[in-house]
Amino acid sequence: MNAECRLNTWMLAFTQSLIEDLSDEQIYQRVGTINPPAWLLGHLAAEADKARTILGETALLPNDWYTAYLQGSSPDVVLVRHTKHELWQANETVYASLREMVLALSPECLAEPSHSDFLREYLPTKEAWFGHILTTHVAMHAGQIQYWRRLQGLERGFEK
Repeated sequence: MNAECRLNTWMLAFTQSLIEDLSDEQIYQRVGTINPPAWLLGHLAAEADKARTILGETALLPNDWYTAYLQGSSPDVVLVRHTKHELWQANETVYASLREMVLALSPECLAEPSHSDFLREYLPTKEAWFGHILTTHVAMHAGQIQYWRRLQGLERGFEK
């Protein structure tokens, strides 16, 4: 899980580069049916916090984050708005904790079956699922923010 944790740190730095020049108002702007950056940031934080709870930890985020941002929620019905700073701080806090936790997992624990019915066919073990949450999940949603930026006519990520 060392590589996945390093990739997570890099992907979060890239994601931060995509939002650093956006205002609190901009992060809620919709472009067609694309999820706005605010929802994507909330979703990343909520999913990573949910991953922590799977390992028996107490959630770091309030319950309204789960209602607003977990899979199956809609950015159209988010009732609680968070500032860009709050959304980013949540990601930094939750992912730092998750990285620490997965690095402490035993090989036996990592080999256990994934809890995810949705992804078990492709990510059959806890190791595979946590690897996804730390890497491809962040990359997928960073790509969506990148696409949103391009549709807004903004520069891309590290190019600024």
